[in-house]
Amino acid sequence: MNKPESICVFGDSTAWGAWDTEKGGWVNRLWLYAARGSESEEYCEVYNLSVSGGTTETILERFENESKIRGCEALIFQTGGNDAAQDKQGNFQISPDKFTSNIETIISKAKKVTDKIIFIGFKNVDESRSLPIPWADFYYRNENVEKYDQIIKEVCDKNGVLFLELPKLEKSDFADGVHPNVFGHEKIFTHVKNFLEKNNWI
Repeated sequence: MNKPESICVFGDSTAWGAWDTEKGGWVNRLWLYAARGSESEEYCEVYNLSVSGGTTETILERFENESKIRGCEALIFQTGGNDAAQDKQGNFQISPDKFTSNIETIISKAKKVTDKIIFIGFKNVDESRSLPIPWADFYYRNENVEKYDQIIKEVCDKNGVLFLELPKLEKSDFADGVHPNVFGHEKIFTHVKNFLEKNNWI
């Protein structure tokens, strides 16, 4: 399998790089690593197209056009955390059924762009600081995050798509209970890098 020359990453604020004040997040760390071969045939462009507050809905709205215009040869999606968030009344931002449907639709549309697709889960939060989060009346619960993470895994398995299951982060890996800090982003980057190398993407 040929290594892709361009990877587009779509996700939320974690993929965007929030609170990594050293290197701009795990995706930017991946770009810095992939760019090490800029003078050889191993060079790979990594485009971070994630947005703060992103959900499966925002990914569906734009990923096809944004990936095609960049000549995307591989796609990485990290999503689910915001979808699983609940308001005061317990309503999910995106219901489990809708979330399942959205993941299936993303995969269907992504396969029209490339056959190189990876989903990355979002395993846990620090509930001591996420019930609710400090800046809004949204509640991030570990049981919901794990539920949505499992939905992604099951849909990926059913559709023959790669899924990277991240280990849980420690409380010391979070900047604010939801977003990883420098240490959290470095851990995510290491797992993603190893997974991509194992699958001959970089």
